Amino acid sequence: MPEARHGGVTVHYEDRGPRDGAPLVLIMGLGGSGASWFRMLPHVEPEYRTLVLDNRGTGQTSDPPLRRPLQLGDMVRDVVAVLDDAGVESAHVHGVSMGGMISQQLALRHPERVRSLALGCTTAGHRLVRQQPPWRLLAGGALGPFDPRRSWQMVEPALYARRTITERRDRIKEDLRVRAGERIGIRTVPAQLVAAAGHRAHGRLHRLDGLPVTVIHGDEDRLIPIGVGRDLASRIPGAEFVELPECGHVMSTDAEDRYAEALLAHLQRAA
Repeated sequence: MPEARHGGVTVHYEDRGPRDGAPLVLIMGLGGSGASWFRMLPHVEPEYRTLVLDNRGTGQTSDPPLRRPLQLGDMVRDVVAVLDDAGVESAHVHGVSMGGMISQQLALRHPERVRSLALGCTTAGHRLVRQQPPWRLLAGGALGPFDPRRSWQMVEPALYARRTITERRDRIKEDLRVRAGERIGIRTVPAQLVAAAGHRAHGRLHRLDGLPVTVIHGDEDRLIPIGVGRDLASRIPGAEFVELPECGHVMSTDAEDRYAEALLAHLQRAA
């Protein structure tokens, strides 16, 4: 598997799909490695050269720094290192949740590297936890490296739509199986939460004028409510907003086909 190295950091990534396809970078959210893209990859990799990286502290990527807090800028540099290692000058970028924050920062700091942005279930910098108590994410994240099943049960109400929880538990179990196979460092979730809490892009998003941007959000997202997604889209000139009904925070589980359709439509428009 390819690895990108910079400043003593090793970033593991996968280079999938046709080499002559338009490049697409996928950036996962809090505590998730590239393995968490397993539902979306079959939709995009037949046509797009898809770079899937493990975020800092997950999979085979280096852990967060010990001597200072992790910052989103660190993870932006990780993405740039992957692009450099893969020989990709610019790519379409899709990030979800914290990955959407990294994607925004990437486009603002390195606009020449980004062809388009698809932002899923994310924020311009609003408070992350609204209708769910902070202890739920913190406790779930702390348990993650030791007891993935218990941690997933704790965060489940914040992540999934009601219909998925009551009628489609097989999909939640499949998510858990994937999550249980991922490496998540002991410090990873608290460090990433600190990094995400420092995300503030409200006053700079107008600089993305001219960049094709689509914001995709579930109407039952209880972690980052849909109004936050609408606000994000309103701050980016020309951005399109796509609402997914009966969909919570984990869009690929709650509304896989509609989510994939929205992402592919964005990529086709951007092309």
